[in-house]
Amino acid sequence: MRWDRHRLMAFGGIAALANASAVFVPIIGMVGGMAAMAFANHERLKLRIEGLETRLAQAEWSGGVNRAE
Repeated sequence: MRWDRHRLMAFGGIAALANASAVFVPIIGMVGGMAAMAFANHERLKLRIEGLETRLAQAEWSGGVNRAE
């Protein structure tokens, strides 16, 4: 994972607002949960695209796709 300027500023802002660790821990948990969901959705999307590309390649190989040239 690359750390860009915006991520560092966001974590720095959260840390500045949360002086007590009791407030900081749930925020990190929420951010981590959202990041995990986004990563899972991205992986699922990549798998779906891969499946569609495979089906398209099979259809082109068998001559099932007509392209206007």
